[in-house]
Amino acid sequence: MGTIFVDNLEPQSGTSLTLGASGDTLTIPSGCTISNSGTASGFGKIGQVVQTVFTTKIASTSTSFTDITGCSVSITPTATSSKVLINFVGMFGSGQNNTNNFYQILRGSTVLQEPQGIRIDDITCNRSYTTCLLDSPSSASEVTYKVQFKCEANEVFINRDNSNNQEGFTTFTVSEVLA
Repeated sequence: MGTIFVDNLEPQSGTSLTLGASGDTLTIPSGCTISNSGTASGFGKIGQVVQTVFTTKIASTSTSFTDITGCSVSITPTATSSKVLINFVGMFGSGQNNTNNFYQILRGSTVLQEPQGIRIDDITCNRSYTTCLLDSPSSASEVTYKVQFKCEANEVFINRDNSNNQEGFTTFTVSEVLA
């Protein structure tokens, strides 16, 4: 393999410059800087963002994971190589002090994380819980993400306090990260 030293590469008039062929890898060594004076593409840009702001008060006494009805978001990736960045911020509460409750995020029926614990030490207030995940759905068809929760004892709820008053809201945002 040889090395060519140049200060500038320009395509012939009316043509474009191609570096490598399909399937090749172009390597940029550590410490190099890429500067963009024009329009660049294919560098992990965000293709689309879909968000649900969920304000409904929901409660459950189930000790098995149950869908949080209405707390879902769908996105259709533009390519199977795209990834989906998931950001979830939920406002959870509990009907009993010092109780562990749980939530989890799914793509369809596939659980994407270990169940996350919701520990509420004071039933008079809710707490905000956050999850950030990067998923590889390998699909160019619509993908739906949803949230489920379950309680250890008594009751778990979202967007409300122990007196059933509205408290806070939940956001569920998914962003397509282009390959």
